[in-house]
Amino acid sequence: MDFNKEMNEKDNSDNTNPFEEFLQAKITNDIYKQVFKYSIFPKIIHNMDMRIIEANDSAIKEFGYPKNELLSKKLIDLQYKVDQEPSIGFGGNKIPTQKLSVERTFKRKDGSVFFADITPCMYIIEDRPVVHVHIQNITERKQAEEKMQKLNTALEEEVSKAELNAKQIETKNRELEELAYVAAHDLKAPITNLNVLIEMINTQSIRGDKDIELFNKLKNNIEQVYKKVFALNDVINFKTTLNDQKKHLEFEKVFDEVKQSIPDRLKSTNANIDVDFSECSEIEYPPLHLISILQNLLSNSMKFKSPDRLLKIEVKTIKRNESVHLLIKDNGLGFDAEKHGEKVFGLFKRLHTHEEGVGVGLYIVKSIVETHGGKIEVKSKPNEGALFTINLNNEKMHKI
Repeated sequence: MDFNKEMNEKDNSDNTNPFEEFLQAKITNDIYKQVFKYSIFPKIIHNMDMRIIEANDSAIKEFGYPKNELLSKKLIDLQYKVDQEPSIGFGGNKIPTQKLSVERTFKRKDGSVFFADITPCMYIIEDRPVVHVHIQNITERKQAEEKMQKLNTALEEEVSKAELNAKQIETKNRELEELAYVAAHDLKAPITNLNVLIEMINTQSIRGDKDIELFNKLKNNIEQVYKKVFALNDVINFKTTLNDQKKHLEFEKVFDEVKQSIPDRLKSTNANIDVDFSECSEIEYPPLHLISILQNLLSNSMKFKSPDRLLKIEVKTIKRNESVHLLIKDNGLGFDAEKHGEKVFGLFKRLHTHEEGVGVGLYIVKSIVETHGGKIEVKSKPNEGALFTINLNNEKMHKI
């Protein structure tokens, strides 16, 4: 069938025409034949029985059939898994009222399969209805979509696993916290009783140097357990405050409150404390947490002062990158921060043992700071004091 035809505008004058959606075409110019034949997209024309009556070079190349063999087939013969995909042909009495654009899977002569977007256009040519099918290979796009879907599915599975693991970890942590609370709380009474009983025993009634030595060791160990149990209770009680609400605080007022809470230690150390909150005087922070940070760091400086010089402590605030930093520096004993920098923040960790304590103060400070998204760092050398720098991670800063 020669296909030199020109398409005219659609004629809607006859509303009773069953082919009113078909465009009129006339054979007057070779340009349309050329457009059809050499288009980079496969194009097929079939009649109302879906038998192929024309195909361009791209269609012949795509499907891999010689032209005479391709023209002996119906479009439905080229489809893959036809039972799952209804044909786009127009059989029977039903005439579509709009152009269709659908996805179909086709099989080539060599058995390979490709995906395509197909768009049919309906024409009346010399009083005969035909369908022109534009075919666009979308295999790469479909493969990319399938790969993306697999990746999304895998990602969703990993996210589900991560969420499940997070819930399991949260449950385990809660169970451990409850266990620690019960253990520490239940140990308080018997440990207290042991401590009282030890104090009531008269060492004069114990005979023999060896018995006295054993008794003193027993007493010392009970005292250590007593301190650790009560310190653990303090840590557990502190953990319940981590969700406390922030409030508007003035560093000067909070610092005065801290000094009033440790008057005896301030007097005994005769510390010279230099305070400077001029660069950043206010902050939004939970009151109990800011008090605890200042109190623990001040106590730490006083506890580990050098016996060779008067204790000097510097406390100041600065602004860096829209956040508040608290600096506390002393000229005390110091330690090797490169070797023990992280160790000092551990629970029950102590570098100097000549002073009383169980090693929970800096652990609490670090827990508070990190709870609010901040960070604490320490610089120190033996016998050269220590500098603690705390990023409180607070963006709302005010200056009086």
